[in-house]
Amino acid sequence: MKPKTLLTIRQVRAINAVAHHASLGQASEHLNVSQSSLSRYVAEAERVLGQALFQRGWTGMEPTSQGEIAIAHCRRMVLAIEDAQAAIKSGGARVADLGHHLTWEMLEANDAVRAQGSVSRAAQYLRWSQPDVSRALGKLTAAIGRSPFRRSRAGMAATGDADILSGLYGRLVADAVTMPELLAALTEEVTGRVAVGLLPFSEQDVVTTAFGEVLRRHRHVRLQAVTGSYAALTDGLRKGELDFVLGVLRRQPDLDAFEEIHLYDEAFAIVVREGHRLAQGKPALCDLVNENWVVAPHGTPSRRYFEELLLREGLTPPAQTCEIITFHLAEQMIIHSDAVGLLTYSERRRNALRRELRILPLDLSGGICPIGLTVRRHQHLTEAQQAFLDILTGVRDRIVAGQCRRI
Repeated sequence: MKPKTLLTIRQVRAINAVAHHASLGQASEHLNVSQSSLSRYVAEAERVLGQALFQRGWTGMEPTSQGEIAIAHCRRMVLAIEDAQAAIKSGGARVADLGHHLTWEMLEANDAVRAQGSVSRAAQYLRWSQPDVSRALGKLTAAIGRSPFRRSRAGMAATGDADILSGLYGRLVADAVTMPELLAALTEEVTGRVAVGLLPFSEQDVVTTAFGEVLRRHRHVRLQAVTGSYAALTDGLRKGELDFVLGVLRRQPDLDAFEEIHLYDEAFAIVVREGHRLAQGKPALCDLVNENWVVAPHGTPSRRYFEELLLREGLTPPAQTCEIITFHLAEQMIIHSDAVGLLTYSERRRNALRRELRILPLDLSGGICPIGLTVRRHQHLTEAQQAFLDILTGVRDRIVAGQCRRI
């Protein structure tokens, strides 16, 4: 007999579908239920387990640390149901969607009748009434398209379908029972999400370094890094889909919504590929105006610096540019073309520049670019987010100290 505090099979399927689709809308279509019903199933499951399983994130409905554990078990349970359906179907049954109809009561009744050999003895074992057992078997018969038992003089003889369903019951109970135990064990662990939006700058891999250290210390923390424009990332930050935005600081952010944490400075550099004709001599800024440029999008500090740099020299900024919002792709574009790029580099990265690139020897006075974190104003940091911030600060200290260890 199963414990009384397990998720229903309907709730298990709801959790699995929401996790798979990361969307209530798509999950409700997959399960052929309304979004309100699906939301209710998930909320009921969270109440049963005493844990939040999903949160709104950059990619839609994202699992919490606790949700990751629940999803793994729910996914295994759904696969077990699908395996049982395929096995029953291979024997000639016309079962269409076993999971849609299946309940614990149907599986309990099947298991008890199979073990006890009759409906009456099964009712005594389960402490149910005989009509309740018969009703559960009737629903199971409708679900698989035929009875899982044959009547005999001795009582009820199990068919192969009953054996398959009994095996399924054992697999499902094992997962369902283990789930609350594993979730309870997380109460002593650091859990939660750290979601970071990345703007283009040379030391972007500080995030992966910090993430690696977070995982070594707190393996149940969920980590996410995404790239995008400042507008898109700060919109995600404002909505709570992201926890930090890391990159070039605006110095004058939306003061009602955000505040900035300075980490270190990078310097602007004009970059071309190795072998570019401009890398052979000492070009002046006026020699570069008619080149194809790889620059940051309009409205960014880097783009403003680029345009002001040319205007101060009496030059007109080019109308046609290639705008790329990820640092690695910008470098790749420069390497594989004759374009000229305006990028920012830390001193460490500048000294270890990729061999396919060359920095032009131009005086870029005032070309300092502050790098740091943008956070929601008065944001309360979770234990996981504070751990990430502390580790990131340590990585920053190594950059500033000029240490050459790989970051």
